[in-house]
Amino acid sequence: MTYATASDVKWWLKHPQEDTSLDQEIVEVLEAVDAEINDVLSEYVETPVSDESLKEILADVEAQWAAGLIRQRRNPGSGAEEDVYVQVAKKRLERLIERKFKFLTLA
Repeated sequence: MTYATASDVKWWLKHPQEDTSLDQEIVEVLEAVDAEINDVLSEYVETPVSDESLKEILADVEAQWAAGLIRQRRNPGSGAEEDVYVQVAKKRLERLIERKFKFLTLA
């Protein structure tokens, strides 16, 4: 189970909630991002995270990250550069880990 929902990702994408045309893609991307986040977090805490306050933060980070990956897919002309949503989400996760568990640098 992912921290974020398809609805959360749609909010970041400014995509109408009632439009389900992206739902399958969103769910697939969310699952991949969730696995990546849990892999990073597993060095510091049991995953999936059960702490409700952390889960809320992680849901927003995960949704932003997933939205960024979807935006990257839609804009292949941007080259190998990560979407700004992905960059910011990774920094947010890094700051969370630094605050809660001390130090980590994401590649």
